[in-house]
Amino acid sequence: MEQLFELRPRKDLLDPTFEGYKLSLDSLPVYKHEVPVAVEHLKPNEEQFSFQHVKTFGLHNHLIDDPWSDEVAFFISKDLQIFKINLHSLVSQSPEFNSVWQIPRYLESRDGWFNASLSFAGPELAVVTDGGGVLHIVDTGVRTPTNSHLWQAKLSSEVLGKSDPFKITHSMLNATESNQSETLSILALKVESIDKVESQIALSVFGCSEKETPFISCLEWVQYEHVDGHWSFKQLKRLAIPHGLDYASVLSPGKALCLIAREPLGIVFDSNKDVAAPLANSEMMQDEIETKIAYTWTESPEEVTVGMTFDKQTSKHDLVVKIESQALKVVYKNQTYLVGELAHPISVGSSTWTLSDGKLEVILSKVDKSLSWNHLIQSDLRGRKVLDAETAADYESQAESGGRPPVFSSEQLEECDDMPMDESCIFRFDGETNEFTHKAILSGQLLFFTQSAPGLAPAFCLRHDVDGLIWQPMGDELEQSWGCLHTAALQALGYIQASKEQRKFTVAPPNMTYAALCDAFSHVYIYRQSNCTSTGVEMVHRPTGRRVGNIARQQVLNIDSSEECLGALATNSFLLLLTSSSLFAIRVNSD
Repeated sequence: MEQLFELRPRKDLLDPTFEGYKLSLDSLPVYKHEVPVAVEHLKPNEEQFSFQHVKTFGLHNHLIDDPWSDEVAFFISKDLQIFKINLHSLVSQSPEFNSVWQIPRYLESRDGWFNASLSFAGPELAVVTDGGGVLHIVDTGVRTPTNSHLWQAKLSSEVLGKSDPFKITHSMLNATESNQSETLSILALKVESIDKVESQIALSVFGCSEKETPFISCLEWVQYEHVDGHWSFKQLKRLAIPHGLDYASVLSPGKALCLIAREPLGIVFDSNKDVAAPLANSEMMQDEIETKIAYTWTESPEEVTVGMTFDKQTSKHDLVVKIESQALKVVYKNQTYLVGELAHPISVGSSTWTLSDGKLEVILSKVDKSLSWNHLIQSDLRGRKVLDAETAADYESQAESGGRPPVFSSEQLEECDDMPMDESCIFRFDGETNEFTHKAILSGQLLFFTQSAPGLAPAFCLRHDVDGLIWQPMGDELEQSWGCLHTAALQALGYIQASKEQRKFTVAPPNMTYAALCDAFSHVYIYRQSNCTSTGVEMVHRPTGRRVGNIARQQVLNIDSSEECLGALATNSFLLLLTSSSLFAIRVNSD
């Protein structure tokens, strides 16, 4: 059971006397530069029609910042080159766009792939994907404007599936406790058809069905280990999030995750251990054998047929049937009902299973037709070998009345029993126990998220009344109960953002002196906070005659471009906007 916690704002960061923003007509320096190669911008194909696909493609930010260097930024071109931008050079006539690495192209057609993505896990390490199945761990060297070191790939892997589209949402590099090795944690987002998700439990546990949720978001937590100069795969965990993922990050030191999503959600796959509830031990099975037969099996010279009976409303999405060359596993929802080594090898390609009216039939094709099976699974005494289908039907009818817990139908629920599904929550997921340990219901809308200091999870901004509050997820090193720390406030941003219907990106710099809302086309709105020193002339409050040193100001810019805004990035000095062919650098604050 998750521990409930609250997001408690700091009163000293709130301003109840805030009087609003004053419109400023002061001009800001805007520098426009053509990019060397057009920016990559992939769109969904005809089969990617879900809201989760539209969100993943449409809100992809093509400008990437670097937590370890505030002097550079990056973007990926349509020919899959990664370009480094020297921010200080943008105020000159000769901007520096340097190609630092070429992402390998394995296929010409990238139809259905996500846009290529890049994440910096450490001061000299990055994680890159071409958007369609290949994950690269790359040595970048120190990423300063003057360093001309070209990046080098240390490992390229298709661990998430060949040609399966995904994007990287976060990564983090941590040293182990003994400092003898390093662990790299990578979070990758996939949007898959429900029938293609590899799961150790049935997805119906989370209310998934082919009719209502044909696509499902999966968060892949991949870990690699670095020992003696070599990278190797360590572990893969998969979390199913049917109603979409809003935020995901790795918590320092890499043993837990922070997520923002709607319930239900949960882990469905772990490469190192089974997440389904284990089968009862042999002593318990021996006690139950006299009262209930769990399954029956019959044998012919060519095949072995296994039969199990479930509730008549059971669908294929309630079951996970895993057939291997000499093993069989049946999981009903999240409970293991049958698992073990088969008596003899079988042909996996010609074996199959069917489900009708709650009756599961697994047909196992023998490899050696001359062998007779003395048992199905060694030491599993809950099964009965029968001679024909009629005898099997008798045992199945006994199983139906043998005390199996009834599964209620959703049709029996009243309207008042329905669980509200419109509330997002913030979770802490523990990677050692595979459980959610902390949970808080978000009372305000998630506005945006922003990069934090190196080694920390990205911060996120939530609407609180009319304001936007910045929250920093805690690392696990602190000796106190986990939670999120309120670190800054952006006055009236929640109210303002709700009125900007054409808004595509919202960004704020590390010092939080301003926030910028960027429309998909043309317009940019900058909201300087009252603590920003670059606010222009001193003003006087007319009713009282009080002189106001620093005031909150709004500035509106019309960008000279007919192209769609593909990326936005805020630094303490610059606001950067990226289109397909141009980069705009707006000098917001002087150094």
